[in-house]
Amino acid sequence: VGDREAKVGTYREFIISDETQIYPEYTVIYRRQYDADQVPLPMRQKVTGTSGRFWQVRLQNGGWGNVPRAPSLLMSTAYKSGNMQVTVTIGDHTYAMDLDNLTQTNVSSGTTRKLRKPMVM
Repeated sequence: VGDREAKVGTYREFIISDETQIYPEYTVIYRRQYDADQVPLPMRQKVTGTSGRFWQVRLQNGGWGNVPRAPSLLMSTAYKSGNMQVTVTIGDHTYAMDLDNLTQTNVSSGTTRKLRKPMVM
């Protein structure tokens, strides 16, 4: 890691892929924004999955919400082993997760929502 503060007048940035390896004094959470037209064509990538390490479910408001850590880990483990049908309990609700078709079905109500995979598993 270079000393950006000494070189260009900004602070150091540390990118850690496993949040269990850090104990920060403080953190800065931000979303990188840029003008896609200024990114060279060979560097452009279609966005797939999430920007994080957790599975996500489509919320009623149209946004995405993280599946909690333990069920997300269970889903990732199942996905890696080729088991595409997983049942998880989140709070008081039981869900059937179809990792092949990327759907979450509430077992008691039958409500189905879309899932998306994490970029890192």
